[in-house]
Amino acid sequence: MINGVKRIEDGEMKGYVPGLLMSSGVRGLVRAVLLDVGDTMLHLDRSWDEVFQANLEALDNYLNSLGVKIDAKKFNERLVNMFNDASYRADLFKIEVPMEEIIGKSLRKSGLQVLGVDLPTNAMMEFYRPEVESWQLYPDTVETLTRFSKEGYVLGVVSNAKSDWAVRAILRQRDLDGFFKTIVTSAALKIRKPRYEIFKRALVDLDVNPSDAVFIGDSISADVGGSKNMGMYSIHILRKPIEATNLSRPDATVMNLSETPEIVAQWSNGLRKS
Repeated sequence: MINGVKRIEDGEMKGYVPGLLMSSGVRGLVRAVLLDVGDTMLHLDRSWDEVFQANLEALDNYLNSLGVKIDAKKFNERLVNMFNDASYRADLFKIEVPMEEIIGKSLRKSGLQVLGVDLPTNAMMEFYRPEVESWQLYPDTVETLTRFSKEGYVLGVVSNAKSDWAVRAILRQRDLDGFFKTIVTSAALKIRKPRYEIFKRALVDLDVNPSDAVFIGDSISADVGGSKNMGMYSIHILRKPIEATNLSRPDATVMNLSETPEIVAQWSNGLRKS
């Protein structure tokens, strides 16, 4: 999870995926490790409500710097209502409405489209700058990614987020982007985990089959449910209380990211964790 999008209730997305082999219970040599971002590799340094308020203030300050005459209270209320509506639809339909579109619509309803076509993009980036600064590394993130890389695994990111730009900026800010061959976000594809398409995109980018890949994430519904339905190994990292879920169960559960390389190594050697 990232950008304040609420967790998704479990959705079963089983079936044939064109271009990829679904697992039939036979596991191959693990070649790829995919990870979630928020609450898996990084955490916020304050509450989400505080971060979101800082984002709104940053957007207001940006518009003021352009000399825009606007009722900030009414604009923010409109933006928050649109954000909440988009989050509701994301939960219900497993789609993503990017923050750039939400801000653009809010600006148009406020009569600010005359300021130029680049305004929604620039406003979105200013909105997310406080949040980019707020995401901090877990102590074992760099160590774990470094170990995976040295052991020859190809790495990727699959993240539910309302901004592709923000995810990439967060990873770049913490010097993590260089570890990953692919970064796939729901904002870019406009679909969300646990839908199979978002996992498929990452696997195609890495040129691996589901049975040769591991997914590590903090959400039972989005991360465990989605990756297991694709036929991938799944590791659940217990960063916070488990959300309501159905019967999706991870292949392994850990408390810290540093525990995962040894588990992946066992699977690579044909061993199963009991």
